[in-house]
Amino acid sequence: MKDIPLSIRTPARYLGTEVNLPRKRMEKGMFRVALAFADVYEVAMSHIGLKILYDILNRRPDVFCERAFAPWVDMRQYLEEQKLPLTSLETGTPLDRFDMIGFSLQYEMSYPTLLTMLRMGGITPRARDREAGDPWVIAGGPCATNPEPLASFMDAFLIGDGEEAVLEIVDCLKLAKKDGLSREETLEALSGIEGVYVPALFDIRYERGRPVSIRTKNGKTVKRRIEGDLNTLPFPTDVVVPLIRAVHDRYAVEIARGCLQGCRFCQAGFIYRPYRERNLPKVLSLLEEGLGKTGYNECSFLSLSAGDYSRVSRLLDVAVEQNLSSMVSISLPSLRVASLTADMIDRIKAIRKTGFTLAPEAGTQRLRNVIDKKIDENEILTTIETIFQAGWHLVKLYFMIGLPTERPEDIEGLVDLVTRAWRMARKISRKNEVTVSISTFVPKPHTPFQWCAMIPIEEIREKQAYLRRSLARRGLRVKWHDARLSYWEGVLSRGGRPLGDFLLRLSEEGAYLDGWTDQFSQEIWERVAREFDANVMNSGLGAWGPNALFPWEVVDIGVRKDYLWKEYQKALEAAVSPPCPDEPCRKCGVCDPDLGINVKRSEAIDVVGESAVEKRDSVSPQGFLAVTFMKIRDARYLGHLDMVRAILMAARRSGLPMAYSQGFHPAPKVRFSSPIPLGMESYQEMAEFVLTRLVDPTEVKGEMNRFLPEGIRILKAKVSSLKSPGGFDTLKMANYVCLFRILESQEADFIMETAKKVRSGEINEVNYSVKGETVLVPLAGSLEIEGINRYPKWLKLTVKIGSLPKRVRPMPLMERLFGLESRGVGKLRMIKMGNGSLAKEKTLVDCHE
Repeated sequence: MKDIPLSIRTPARYLGTEVNLPRKRMEKGMFRVALAFADVYEVAMSHIGLKILYDILNRRPDVFCERAFAPWVDMRQYLEEQKLPLTSLETGTPLDRFDMIGFSLQYEMSYPTLLTMLRMGGITPRARDREAGDPWVIAGGPCATNPEPLASFMDAFLIGDGEEAVLEIVDCLKLAKKDGLSREETLEALSGIEGVYVPALFDIRYERGRPVSIRTKNGKTVKRRIEGDLNTLPFPTDVVVPLIRAVHDRYAVEIARGCLQGCRFCQAGFIYRPYRERNLPKVLSLLEEGLGKTGYNECSFLSLSAGDYSRVSRLLDVAVEQNLSSMVSISLPSLRVASLTADMIDRIKAIRKTGFTLAPEAGTQRLRNVIDKKIDENEILTTIETIFQAGWHLVKLYFMIGLPTERPEDIEGLVDLVTRAWRMARKISRKNEVTVSISTFVPKPHTPFQWCAMIPIEEIREKQAYLRRSLARRGLRVKWHDARLSYWEGVLSRGGRPLGDFLLRLSEEGAYLDGWTDQFSQEIWERVAREFDANVMNSGLGAWGPNALFPWEVVDIGVRKDYLWKEYQKALEAAVSPPCPDEPCRKCGVCDPDLGINVKRSEAIDVVGESAVEKRDSVSPQGFLAVTFMKIRDARYLGHLDMVRAILMAARRSGLPMAYSQGFHPAPKVRFSSPIPLGMESYQEMAEFVLTRLVDPTEVKGEMNRFLPEGIRILKAKVSSLKSPGGFDTLKMANYVCLFRILESQEADFIMETAKKVRSGEINEVNYSVKGETVLVPLAGSLEIEGINRYPKWLKLTVKIGSLPKRVRPMPLMERLFGLESRGVGKLRMIKMGNGSLAKEKTLVDCHE
């Protein structure tokens, strides 16, 4: 894995050498856990639940926890061609060598990918076929609240909060291993942990794809695990910082769990009840510590409805004030329209404008009442107007189609509401835009709408086509969730255990990363579906009777079924229910004050900090810091922008007093030397920072090197005043070391002979392909080979490269010259040494082994 082909998309996904990795040694007797995510690195590294569990497990001295994610399709193909297994990121250990694999289930369309990951990791997909010594495969997350589609493949599911339960699971499995328990005996022990569902201990009888009886073999029921007080739970601050930008590239603090509003379509609003807040001092302490340990320039406060946080105004005041000097922006990614005020908008924009996403969900008041969305049209339009008048140029709006009781006038109302918002935006400024995202409603388990049918795929497409025509305007962008993905999401999210055979066949037939529209194959899904009983495939899509037995009733999330039915009846009457009260109540069945499970608000504890200033003071530049740094070994897989990001994060973390630009999007005043191609290494990269005060360059060098990823190190640092800026050296000729890995003696002979011909002038030009166009590159004055050295496993050339024609890059030129373009991976490593001597060659010892 250390020699990833440069043809692989985003190779830095697979390195496992990020900043803040736990510094632990794998020792005999440790319990090994792989936290797995059935999606690519950028998605997985955005998930806060994975970060929490990773931190908790690695704080245990007897546990060694690593990560394993789904490789992109090109890397998957490479692994299969090379007959390599799927491994963990940190140590490259195949999945079948772990004691436990823990999957996070966030999206139903990832199920075939999950099964493919098991097979790639050498693990038998079906739980019943695993033997003693095989890893335990356990899953959790929101999709686990209907565990039945994956019940044939999981040894156990964790339903609910995992902070304490995950350690109880580890202790149970460790003890079972020590005592020599069989897999059956171990499963029985696991079932005794609150929140753990063991499918093998349930006898479920299905007819026509729907359950008709559910019976537990040991008499135990499964109740969702609920942690009553967030303030007592651990939360990570030294999170692993991805080498590349994650989908959510920021430090996040969970300020609350659950929601008060009870929107009837929202599964999260029911499966995370009751609403619980972290105390304000705790949130601010986590924020300060987390930003200091990561170097992010943006933070977000996570909650299903951040505006409902009881101390949100004070939280924004203090957070903005504390981060003005470091230019860390604050965002509230989940806001109800009614909770967003003009004061909140002013606080958020004090540092940097972050985006605003509002979710009206439906186009008419009647339909918003049906789904219990407690906002009216005037609130929606007033909020949008306030955002645009505050200087924003983009607002995103979320809507759904296919909601229960939806009528043609509701679709017309959606068009009318969006049009009015668009006209208002364009009236304020012609630069303003409105983006509308329209998804298809999927009736989810454990919600009042679980009895509803899902609209057919043909109806989805008809409504999408109508909205596409009706909303075609300049400055109005409309996005769609693929109708096919919505349909299959409905099949999987509401189906039962008989769907397991379908999922396994999908995986075997090549379904992979199906949540990505460009990877989804409708042909595979339809072809495989025809192999199975149509009643099984469509079991979850139709309406369910009032006394129906749902597949997901194998678990109890705490919300009573009769409460959900009453809410469904109120929805049919377009009646609105009040939010959850602050005091414990017995309406839905979740709260249990005797166990400390009830709504918890942030205590009224004051914090140090003044109100956020409306406009930051400008700080005059005082000098420059010029640094020379290297980018070698694994860092060669980082693109230029990812390298810049890593250096800026290290600078912020080290406290470097960088000057920032003005305006709504302030950025550090820094410039870097010209980018080098992906895959090339260098000892001669440069950056120059504008500073607000002069610093000790030796101290800065040491501090920044502490926080840089492997392979990037500051070599020299120099401070200068504004009167004598450092500037960059102009490298018209640069020295390179080219290391060729030799697998056959004929290859070495060919490379050496070609090099001699270049030196003698016998070869004085080379054909070079640029985007399908072949150009002839003269070598005279552009390339000089100064030395040739032969070693047992590698061959080294010392080369000088000068000015090359436009679009011609050194590394592809050398590959073309020596015929390496199609000879496999790891044949050439090219290190830029700068224009000085080659005395640094001693540092290259590890580059060719």
